[in-house]
Amino acid sequence: MIEYYRSNSNGLLLVKILQAQTKSFKYVSQVDRTGDIILSKILFKEGKESKKWEYSYIDKTLSEEKYYKEKQIKEEYKYDNLGHKIRQTDYLTNNQAYKITVFSYNKDGLVDKEEIVNLLTNQATIVKYRYDINFRIKQIEKKYPDGRIVYWDAIFSQRGIIIQEYYTLNDEVFTFFYNESGQELKGEVKQKAKDGKEKIKIEWKNYYSYDGKKQRKEETNNLINKQTIVWYNKNSKEIKVETYYNNVTYSIEEYDYSDKNKVIYYKQILDLNLTEIYYLYDEEENLLQTRIYQEKKLKKHVIYNKDGSRRETIYSDNKTNITIEYDKDGKMVVR
Repeated sequence: MIEYYRSNSNGLLLVKILQAQTKSFKYVSQVDRTGDIILSKILFKEGKESKKWEYSYIDKTLSEEKYYKEKQIKEEYKYDNLGHKIRQTDYLTNNQAYKITVFSYNKDGLVDKEEIVNLLTNQATIVKYRYDINFRIKQIEKKYPDGRIVYWDAIFSQRGIIIQEYYTLNDEVFTFFYNESGQELKGEVKQKAKDGKEKIKIEWKNYYSYDGKKQRKEETNNLINKQTIVWYNKNSKEIKVETYYNNVTYSIEEYDYSDKNKVIYYKQILDLNLTEIYYLYDEEENLLQTRIYQEKKLKKHVIYNKDGSRRETIYSDNKTNITIEYDKDGKMVVR
């Protein structure tokens, strides 16, 4: 039996419709089913096939699924009799399989291990999972073909929200701390010495407004004694960056944005030298021009063309100007 549904770009079945109504919607799914069992599903975008799913069953239990995009197979899944996905095959655009992932499960029915094999290089990556008493992922161990092992650990609040997580890679430990809203409060990178001692290399803190908007980030690199303070606007865009070395000001940077979040002005004070850049865009927000000033004097004017080429004019104090043209690949054009 063929049925039609109003759908979205992911093929979700929203509302059942008549075949005569299919032309009224951008996304429509065509479903072939026998009783409650769906045999196939085709997603049409503006009347053209966009995606397709095919399903196979054993004793009415899903055993295999194939996913197509633009009429080429992309993924293939196999399931056991409990509905667990036990194998996934990924394909390139030429229908060539390039990756196979095999899943194994623990006694609670949770993924215990993934073995990911790259068929092009014949190398495997192994991922192992550990869970807490509430069946939440507690630790992930990922072993790469070159022998590198990455560990991920997490600590949950009583509400089940991650409040701390750790990444361990070789001799470094990355630690992140979160509030109950999931916002990152602070973090640090520790260096592990051979004797087991840990030293903080980099540490940072984030500050938020009452409505949850990120306002400021303070970061310290203890290896080079560098401090950075970043301020953000309501759209989480950087508006000011101050950099210090050994507690002495090194540089100050400021940004201004259009109502479409495009940078229209940049200022940098470095070693008491002032640099300013102005950006101009067209109505489609494509960059048209940049003007670079040093100590309020125009030093460079760049014009960008739609084909990716550009023309740069460099200005000197003796009023001798140089104009250089570049093609879309960034190569200088000699005339």
